[in-house]
Amino acid sequence: MKVLVVGGTGFIGHHIVRELLAHEHNVTVLVRTTPTNLPAAVTVHTGDLNDLSEERLDAIVADHKGIVVASAAAVYAPRDTNITTFFHNANVAPVARLLAAGRRAHCDRAVILGSFYATLQREHPALRLAELSPYIASRIEQAENARDAAGAEISVAVLELPYVAGTTPGRQSPLEPLLHSMTVGNIGLLAYPGTTAVVTVTQAAQAAVAALDRRANGNYPIVTTNVPWADLLTRLASATGRAPKRIWRLHPRAVKLLIRMEDLRQRRRGLSIGFDPTQWSNLHTSAMALDPDIARTELGIKPDDLDLALRHAAPTSQATTELS
Repeated sequence: MKVLVVGGTGFIGHHIVRELLAHEHNVTVLVRTTPTNLPAAVTVHTGDLNDLSEERLDAIVADHKGIVVASAAAVYAPRDTNITTFFHNANVAPVARLLAAGRRAHCDRAVILGSFYATLQREHPALRLAELSPYIASRIEQAENARDAAGAEISVAVLELPYVAGTTPGRQSPLEPLLHSMTVGNIGLLAYPGTTAVVTVTQAAQAAVAALDRRANGNYPIVTTNVPWADLLTRLASATGRAPKRIWRLHPRAVKLLIRMEDLRQRRRGLSIGFDPTQWSNLHTSAMALDPDIARTELGIKPDDLDLALRHAAPTSQATTELS
């Protein structure tokens, strides 16, 4: 099968490309800059979905049966812009435009790397995630608009990913700076009191290829395990050779203070974060958990070892995770 991967050199896209090749698919990537670490078998197109003419986009998508959207979504918006419009233009419109091109090219399947916040919104509507946080709203709207653009002819599998653990050459994830910010000298770590879902990058890539092969259609939470933040940060620190001597679990009020301080820091940099600070702090003091049986049952994804994924990162490179 001929598959187009948008974002094929990204943190997860890198692994999806290799998983596709391992399954003997023909792979094309669309990336913003010329890559240096892709196998010779991969066909490369450079360009930005927002800037490509319709004619060039149609030419790139032509003859492909499957599409994978693995490009990273924007989390911050410039302060001088309308934040809702910004996230729509950054996260929603380009994906819908791509799926519309796929429909014109008679593609019949697509996979979008989505966010576990959509899962949490669906399972816990009282949290009002989409109403209060523009980033989360854009991720939900992204899936809806993509399906509208694809029409009935294209199956659309949205993989709702939590934090993704693993390593990718030349890529650093948002949790690595967070690990540093939560480190207290050589003494130990601060940790949120809640629980979060985590998936290995290997499982994420396997899920993408399985969804393509099965022509899956729907929303699929993908998770290796649900772990307390203290456990995740400890494993992450230990994998990079900085095993903490002590863990301090933050009081919920301290979490709110830290997140509000981060919001102010980003504002001083001219950015607005796409999360409501109070909502964001409440999430990190609660259980952001996913059901691992959904992907195992519907996509055939096998269990994976989170500790092994983190250990593979050391000592030549640091363990990283990516927020979805």
